[in-house]
Amino acid sequence: MTFKVLKEHCSEWGHQLNYILEFCERGAMTNHTKIKLSGSLLFIPIGFMIFSLSFINSNHVSAAGEFSVEAKINLKKLNHPDKLKVVASANGDTETKYLTGNDLDSNTAIVSFEFNQKNDIVTVGSRDEYLVCAYAIDAVTGQMESYSCAEGNIEHLNGKNTISLGSGSAKTLSTGSFQTVSGGEIKNPTIRVWIPLSDRKDVKDLKVVAMIKGEFASKTIDAHKLLKESDDNTLIIPLVFDKTPEIGTIQKGDLIFACVSADELNPPEGTECEHRVTSHTGHIHNLVAR
Repeated sequence: MTFKVLKEHCSEWGHQLNYILEFCERGAMTNHTKIKLSGSLLFIPIGFMIFSLSFINSNHVSAAGEFSVEAKINLKKLNHPDKLKVVASANGDTETKYLTGNDLDSNTAIVSFEFNQKNDIVTVGSRDEYLVCAYAIDAVTGQMESYSCAEGNIEHLNGKNTISLGSGSAKTLSTGSFQTVSGGEIKNPTIRVWIPLSDRKDVKDLKVVAMIKGEFASKTIDAHKLLKESDDNTLIIPLVFDKTPEIGTIQKGDLIFACVSADELNPPEGTECEHRVTSHTGHIHNLVAR
């Protein structure tokens, strides 16, 4: 089994876990009761993932300097957008850029993000995951009109890693073409990032990054200490988004992303990411990040 195929299978497991959490969120809203989700719910699928990934040799390589993520954004279906906000997260770091004017004159817009190969938390390795999202913005209202997002894997530790946005059909790792959002408002959402660590009890400092509607929130935690204090091997880290994003209110149908980074997560990946679409207007939104 190739890594690409295995990655797709494991990503599907991650999405199934997130569907379970989504079901519980919506059930809690419907019944107005508290539901305590145990990390034991994750045992079977996470065990499968760990078992499968144990057969893969890590290609993790330490290096100095920088690498880049280049997003190629298909603009054909946007009908001459006025402005794009493009965000990226890789190796535990985040970047934001804006495209206007001549940047959007052709059928394809290209934006490049530079990231350090090494920081205080993690050193980039092949197969590490990253995310990129592009938001089409109305020049008059400043509000988001549509978005396209995708996850990718680092293939070139010392060079350019290319990812495509805005085209094709929706897949496990990509929303495909630009998506519109028309759901109700989600006020001050909290993204609870679930981090199963039964296979990584030696992890020390770990960085958690979450994103919604082009806005990032992050936290660096002492995972080793938290695991010692917990009765479970799954940490749940809440990240609060209590400000209205610059491109409009957060709505049902917006995409949420979460990534976790630490050297001890290798093998197979020092940074792992997951995403899903918000399906309700409640306060709490859970996401399993590895």
